[in-house]
Amino acid sequence: MNASSGAAQDAGQDAGHDREARRPERFLTQPGLADLADIPAVSRWARSGDVRLHVLDYGGDGVPLLILPGITSPAVTMDFVARELTDLARPLVLDIRGRGLSDDADDHCLDTLAADTEAVIQQLELADPVLFGHSMGARIAAATAVRDHVPLGGTLLVDPPMSGPGRGPYPTTLAAFTRQLSQARRGTDADEVGGFWPTWPRRELELRARWLASCGLEAIERAHQGFESEDFFAWWPQVPGPTTLLYGANSPVVTAEGAAEAAAANTTARMVRIPDAGHMVFWDNPAPALDLLRTALRQTLSPEPDHAMTTPHDSGAMTSPSTPEQADDVATPDELSHAPGFLARRMYQAYLAAWLHDVDATLTGPQFAVLQITGENPGCDQRSIADLVALDTSTMADVARRLENRGLLSRTPSPADARRKLLNLTEEGRATVHDANLRARKLDEELLRPIPAEQRADVLRHLAVLADHWERLGQEH
Repeated sequence: MNASSGAAQDAGQDAGHDREARRPERFLTQPGLADLADIPAVSRWARSGDVRLHVLDYGGDGVPLLILPGITSPAVTMDFVARELTDLARPLVLDIRGRGLSDDADDHCLDTLAADTEAVIQQLELADPVLFGHSMGARIAAATAVRDHVPLGGTLLVDPPMSGPGRGPYPTTLAAFTRQLSQARRGTDADEVGGFWPTWPRRELELRARWLASCGLEAIERAHQGFESEDFFAWWPQVPGPTTLLYGANSPVVTAEGAAEAAAANTTARMVRIPDAGHMVFWDNPAPALDLLRTALRQTLSPEPDHAMTTPHDSGAMTSPSTPEQADDVATPDELSHAPGFLARRMYQAYLAAWLHDVDATLTGPQFAVLQITGENPGCDQRSIADLVALDTSTMADVARRLENRGLLSRTPSPADARRKLLNLTEEGRATVHDANLRARKLDEELLRPIPAEQRADVLRHLAVLADHWERLGQEH
């Protein structure tokens, strides 16, 4: 062997070692595997070529709902979402190749991932399933629908990455994903994971801590590259109905501009804006996100117009639940219709829809309250503002961070105690509050219009008394 060929062989061996170093072994610890004992689903399997694909099947007689998770989300991490849908459909959650219990593979392009989805549908004999994908899964759902190799009952796309050639980069860097994966492979816990996701429910942090190590580095790298090399808008305009695109109001992945472009590019789609949620919509704000998902799923499954959602395109903003029209032979039980909590929930849902439509489609009620009170109390500390707005400290921290990221609020350490954050409005924040205030006062008038003018002060006084009393009850428990 001459020196050059020996060097070439050495280089080839080094490259092989490099590939092995870059592709650490995927693994699950016993506590991670034991999580499956708490999941009310059975494991099913399908093959796509040589790749074995694992599916969690929640069973039931409903329409199959195939759930396609995101870039670092094994199937088990979508359990809390799937459970909320078992009364409406038969949820099945796929471990995307290279994640969870599914095999590793070299090819991760959208066409291949769509072919995996088709293989699952065909081999598990899922008749006209609805595809529900989050993030990367939403892109896969769109590609599967456009390929039209299997019949579908509709698609629900949640916050699909809209980055691509000629567009801005995907907001989360590959380095951020690999850093989290390195922690998982080294051994992590919910507290450390919470440093990346401070608003997530504790159980979901624990699941991520135990299951992220089941994701392959190469699968994550290839998916991230795809976010910037494969254009979602090459597929989206051709996605047939019924389809709904749900997105977080504060998502950096589907911005207000991106949502407007999506609404214009596919005029048959419904656009649903999820309040006070970022890209990880179901983890960021679970209750409203799941409520709106359920409404979208009902509308997809129902052959009749669903009055629980408004028209598809209200400026590309949000379609929000309202009180559905009731059949003549259906009545609300007195135990509910006379229950103050039930009435308060009805009012809140209706108020949320009115606020987003009439006041500000990108500023939630809590965010507006924080800005308003900060404007009246410049330089006040974050904890005191939280008390005045009736937000817990962790929620307040998240709201303040989102407002700061939008350039509406500044947070500076207190000279007396660097751990305390002092809040002030920016110029843009003051302008936003002023404009929203004008619209909010008009909305206040409309909200109280059914009440005679001379009785409105009493109504507001009674509401304030109830609010104070309910807050005390919550603190006592």
